[in-house]
Amino acid sequence: MEYHVIATLENRRFVLRSRPELLAGPENFELQRVPTEPLLDGHALVAIEVAGLSAWQGMRTKDFKNFIRPFDIGELISCDTFSRVVESECGELPVGATVMGRQGWQDYAVVTPKDVKVVSQDYTAEEWMTALSSPGQTPYLAFSQTARPMPGETLVVSSAAGALGCYAVQLGKIGGMRVVGIAGGPEKCAYVKDEVGADAAVDYKSDSFEKDLAAACPDGVHLYFDLVGGPVADAVSEILAKRSHILLVGRVAANNSTTPEKDMANLRHIWSQETTVHAFNRYAYESIYPYVIDRLGALLRADQLKMHNVVVDGMESTPEYLHQKLEGEHLGKVLVRYADAEGNRI
Repeated sequence: MEYHVIATLENRRFVLRSRPELLAGPENFELQRVPTEPLLDGHALVAIEVAGLSAWQGMRTKDFKNFIRPFDIGELISCDTFSRVVESECGELPVGATVMGRQGWQDYAVVTPKDVKVVSQDYTAEEWMTALSSPGQTPYLAFSQTARPMPGETLVVSSAAGALGCYAVQLGKIGGMRVVGIAGGPEKCAYVKDEVGADAAVDYKSDSFEKDLAAACPDGVHLYFDLVGGPVADAVSEILAKRSHILLVGRVAANNSTTPEKDMANLRHIWSQETTVHAFNRYAYESIYPYVIDRLGALLRADQLKMHNVVVDGMESTPEYLHQKLEGEHLGKVLVRYADAEGNRI
């Protein structure tokens, strides 16, 4: 195999230092500074411009079984990334091409075509990282392939102010449903109703949560888009409509606890209401991602779908931004810029 030497660049990267008891924070990660690797034939060097933060990154810092393996101690932290090819020994990855992948918390990565997907520059990095990626694709696929929204019925979305929840609310409204969002605190509830477009928003932190939820769903819950699990899911199960549906999309409450095995134990009304529970995983539908991206892109361009995200700067602050996200401090998707408009590292 032939090597091609390029100018060596300093590559900042974060690896897992220790496992958190609850929420991952800066103390659990180690910042390393290493040189970039020389290129082999068929490889390219990409500069990561934007990194996306997701709840699953915090989950993977813990050592328990889930849909994806935990990070090993000393392992690079993976995440969705938007990058630009800066050096190439690969015809499929020309210099200047923009790519999506999971190159992680680092400045640069050496990749092959199987590691990344070249994406159109007709969309911005923010659009690719939000509406056209997991946040938009997940509810679109869950609704279209698993439990289709029906006009006039009631959809309840947990974590409705979060990265996926805000798209589930919007797609439910596009599908003609009456949408009730669940969020934590008055500010987030106002955001879900006034900015995202839910018909009603209920504060799960309120002492009157169960009563408020029942009042917001007078006909019961026909479809529950569950990102949280735990006590919130139990409360929703109390007011399910007959032959309703539950989409199990995430388990944030359990994953961020010390007892992940104790999750959504209240099956009494799920049984009595003959509710169908769907375990959903977006990765099972990879073959139709291009179709879903086309549909979501059309909704964006028609201004029927709006992005809801927070953009912050600074690669070295990534662990703190993840902690803030896991604490629920941000609305929508959290994107961290690793480079400015001129390509300088930040």
